[in-house]
Amino acid sequence: MTCDLTIIMPSYNMGEYISEALDSIFMQKTSYSYQIIVADDCSDDNTIEIVKSYQSKYPNKITLLTSETNQKLYKNVLRAYAITKTPYFCVLDPDDYYCSEDFLQKALDFLNQNEDYTIYMSNVYKKMPDGSLEKYFDFEQEYINVDFQDYINGRAILSQTSGCVYRNVIFKDGVPEKLLNPPEKSWEVSFRGDAFRNALHVFYGKAHISKDCNTVYRITDKGIWQGMCQLKRDVFNAIIYRDMYVYFDEKYAAFLNLSYNFFMKCLVEFFDEIENIDNEAEQVKILKDISKLKKYFSLRMDLINTEQKKMQELKCAKNNAIKNFLGKFLSCFRFRIK
Repeated sequence: MTCDLTIIMPSYNMGEYISEALDSIFMQKTSYSYQIIVADDCSDDNTIEIVKSYQSKYPNKITLLTSETNQKLYKNVLRAYAITKTPYFCVLDPDDYYCSEDFLQKALDFLNQNEDYTIYMSNVYKKMPDGSLEKYFDFEQEYINVDFQDYINGRAILSQTSGCVYRNVIFKDGVPEKLLNPPEKSWEVSFRGDAFRNALHVFYGKAHISKDCNTVYRITDKGIWQGMCQLKRDVFNAIIYRDMYVYFDEKYAAFLNLSYNFFMKCLVEFFDEIENIDNEAEQVKILKDISKLKKYFSLRMDLINTEQKKMQELKCAKNNAIKNFLGKFLSCFRFRIK
């Protein structure tokens, strides 16, 4: 059967939540056809049994990929990408869910009508441990549009995984060779989630972000990102942007600059936060990561300094333009003030 949309659900021991995620898909009121790929990474709870019960209830809708070993998220989601040939796709983690029944309809309608966009994004609710809901981000506009330059210059507002629907400009032709055979082990961490998906797709088009909340992002202590302290998050970000710089053939020094800025932030945080990490192995890993980053940047400081100077000049030019505009604007009213 030919479908319009593939919904990828990478799972590992999510039997507690996966029914709510699947129900939220099947409640969608949409004229578009869709399929679901559940890529299970050797769960040892009741996840697979639950998915199989949904397969019986919704024949031909769900493809279940099982594994005899735990491959970790990168390899697990990569095998789902490899069989995603539909014009559109999205990723819904099994502990998140859709809360609006027309989310997928709105997303695909927009992408169908705007071919220069590769991502439709919705704001999302964060479901806190006490059950309360908070907006993921807050802005006054009905929507925001961003492009690749916004992204690499750190100006982009981008949504969480559950709120993103992509035009399949990458995986319809197979998984890129760079991802199948990554040159660095760190790529398997950097490119497993939405940060890299967003960068890769906004490279080929624009992202449209609606302020409406259509999905729910569950905050739990099991989440990869949620379980990190600030120091670990900033080391993680420094490595991600360094790896993106390499992925894009070292053509965009702005990625390198972003990576360096997170690295400098790590150095400020290090002594305050390292003592709060009880696991000695984690402490050693962070020290090694910071050491590797320091060596990496020491060889590229000329490029980083040039990029930072360019960014400062752009900022100054923008501020001067604003000042000039305000000056001209206010001068129109001076005679009235007198």
